[in-house]
Amino acid sequence: MNHSINRRDWLRNSALLATGLSAGLSQWNPSLSAAARQEQAFVNEFARLGEDLPVLRARLFANENPHGISPKAREALIKAIDVGNRYAFREGAMLREMIAGKEGIKPENILLCAGSSELLMTAALFFTGRGGKILTSRPTYDDLLDCASAFKAEIVSVPQTKEHRYDLNAMKAKLASTEGIKLVYICNPNNPTGTILPPDELTAFCKEVSQTVPVFVDEAYIDFLAPADRPNLAKLVTEGYNVILARTFSKIHGFAGLRLGYGMAPAKLVKEISAYNRGEYEISVTTITAGMASYNDQDWQNFCRTENAKAREVLYKGLQQLGYEYVPSYTNFVLFPIRMKTKTFENQMFRNGVGTQTRDFDNQPWCRVSIGTVDEMNIFLDAFKKVTS
Repeated sequence: MNHSINRRDWLRNSALLATGLSAGLSQWNPSLSAAARQEQAFVNEFARLGEDLPVLRARLFANENPHGISPKAREALIKAIDVGNRYAFREGAMLREMIAGKEGIKPENILLCAGSSELLMTAALFFTGRGGKILTSRPTYDDLLDCASAFKAEIVSVPQTKEHRYDLNAMKAKLASTEGIKLVYICNPNNPTGTILPPDELTAFCKEVSQTVPVFVDEAYIDFLAPADRPNLAKLVTEGYNVILARTFSKIHGFAGLRLGYGMAPAKLVKEISAYNRGEYEISVTTITAGMASYNDQDWQNFCRTENAKAREVLYKGLQQLGYEYVPSYTNFVLFPIRMKTKTFENQMFRNGVGTQTRDFDNQPWCRVSIGTVDEMNIFLDAFKKVTS
């Protein structure tokens, strides 16, 4: 596959991205930009109605870490301000070394980026900038898919299983019967369902399929799994399989506004993709320095994982008491069906000071609520009772 592209093509495709993304982005894109769009939608709606904008007591539509960044990251961030006038050449190399050591790969297998969303966009451009097809299973996180659609790529998808997980067998069958697929996309744990694939099944799928077409696995929420429960897909990278992994600091590390992420892939593929990505040159030295401190702060990650589980259980119990079912989640959000129109629900919750995100699929309205603090989940449940009673 020839992925070469000259500067003129790059500029043309960049223009396409700029003009096409706004039209192509779906309503279910819970990145930071989607959160901004969500808030703007609330602002516009209440302005249209001539109502005062309510005070938001619980912001639960962007899957952010309510506990913020680690104290060690905060300290490193403040100290790094003194070198904010410098590019992050040295610091970027240090972070790659740090990640490589933990993952058992080499620094040349790592591509740093300003949040994993940048890597998703880069992959869309690299694999489908001249068209083609991407295979996935929906509902899932649509960022990469929407970017590819803006490049006129075709998205081929199969329904998920009754357990709301990727149907790997159906995906293999679709791949075998469909020409022109250039990339397979999997989000694990999946957004918006919060479900995971059994590690052995996912590993076997990646080994088999990547010999035919590259497999991109978005692991934005992998840190909410205990280390022992995570699939070790980085091992596939060292073994030369055509697998790309995406990670972000936006979730458990609390860097949603600081913007830091990274990809892992075979060195040859990293080098090729790098031609379409600015890497650490798009990331501030302050962010990378704080990122190194956070990456090593296992105590903070354990704290956030534990607090997330506590708050999630509060939500589970509250929904059960109110007679609502939910999809068991391995992330910092929970998906559950609601019994009213999505926009009506969103606006009424917002009137009660709670931001949520909703979507219709399978002819059923659903709410995907982020996990906040225990207090914020109680605020959510109080508002939910008022809105649904």
